[in-house]
Amino acid sequence: MMCKSYFYACSPEYVERVSSSLPKEMPSIINALPKRSTQSEINQDLWWLLVDRGWCYDSKPAGLGSHPPDGLGLARSDSCMHNGNIRSLCKTTTTIAADWHSDFAKDYDGKLIQLEAQFGKMEAMFKDFCGFQLAYHERRLALGIEVVVCQPNVYFAHRRNAISGMAYFDIAEKTLTAIGLDCPIWLIGIEE
Repeated sequence: MMCKSYFYACSPEYVERVSSSLPKEMPSIINALPKRSTQSEINQDLWWLLVDRGWCYDSKPAGLGSHPPDGLGLARSDSCMHNGNIRSLCKTTTTIAADWHSDFAKDYDGKLIQLEAQFGKMEAMFKDFCGFQLAYHERRLALGIEVVVCQPNVYFAHRRNAISGMAYFDIAEKTLTAIGLDCPIWLIGIEE
């Protein structure tokens, strides 16, 4: 797969200041994703690839096996990857009673980055953006990353009914410019 980027309230230079390795790490993860036929398979692949690179996670995707699927080039087992998971990094707010967590998080030398993989409905994407804003407002978040599919009607052409109302790159970009958040967000689109 390939990736498309949009930087909201930040720039490629800002991302590099947060972490000099991140601008190469994220595209390499997206490029390692094989073409899959369902959103759940993409979620599982992304989980394996991110956790293999030290990202902490909130929860495991449904149906996740104990070994990575073929095509990812990973040999680790699920038990090896659970060690060292710091779920609290995924918490989006520590000051209000909402029990929200991002899908993934990583600390780069004291700079927290949270990542949401949104292969679901647009409404869930809005919640992701709110979570980034909360963590940023609390001065905990350096960068939010939202990963979506660029063109679900092309990527999932064989499953037209499954993509109704699905979040995608263009609508995420338009939403970010319209709602006026002040937190830095790197929008990453997956395309074939």
